Amino acid sequence: MNIQEVMRIYNKYERKGSSLGGYTKVVMPELVKFVSDTQYGSFISFSELNDENIDRVIESEITYFTELGLSFEWKTYDTDLPINIGEKLKSHRFEKGESESFMALSLNALPMVSINNDECVEVIDEQGIKDAISVQEQVWGGDFSGQLAQLINAKKLAPNDLTIYVVYENALPVASGWIVYTPNSPFAGIWGGSTLKEYRGKGYYSNLLHKRIDDAMKRDVQYLSIDASDMSKPIVEKYGFKFITETTPYTFDHS
Repeated sequence: MNIQEVMRIYNKYERKGSSLGGYTKVVMPELVKFVSDTQYGSFISFSELNDENIDRVIESEITYFTELGLSFEWKTYDTDLPINIGEKLKSHRFEKGESESFMALSLNALPMVSINNDECVEVIDEQGIKDAISVQEQVWGGDFSGQLAQLINAKKLAPNDLTIYVVYENALPVASGWIVYTPNSPFAGIWGGSTLKEYRGKGYYSNLLHKRIDDAMKRDVQYLSIDASDMSKPIVEKYGFKFITETTPYTFDHS
């Protein structure tokens, strides 16, 4: 896999060329942003800045979203310019989140494998999505109400672009993950991928991963991408995911 080429394609189709249900896309000379229809989930998708304009552009975006009453995320990749963009965001009152490994899997060379994934239950209604998010909240901690509202809205507006899975034990949601498809993009993104601590070691994470790989291959997706935590990285590496670069979220709370 050509790492630089994969990043170029990802920038073109996912960060700059994508469209998302439930969002208004705004394309500007220096950046691309998505403004959520709900209070949650607005973000800067792509930016191409320099030392001369970075402070002005950051302050302009803070003003833009603050006037709308919205918080927003600015996710950076280590390939982004300028190289000090993270430090600049922090100096403008953004809160730095946990860095993760942005990784990609080429599906072209993978054989189609038939596996039993009956335990991965696709959920489509609000209660099912709440079950999926309840796993995330227990695994990672914090308030996931924004993520919940975002997924419910996305599933309602573009149901074919989002598939959510939950693993249940005795009617209790114990693992969850989802896959997001961007129309006309060679990429699909896998998210969530979490299992309650007391239910780990049963293969639920791997089964969720298998299921989403299988789904993507059936839809002729060329690449799968993931922002992998330190816990997930060694697992997805076994399936052939390659490290592309490091990614870090920065959030600005207007309140």
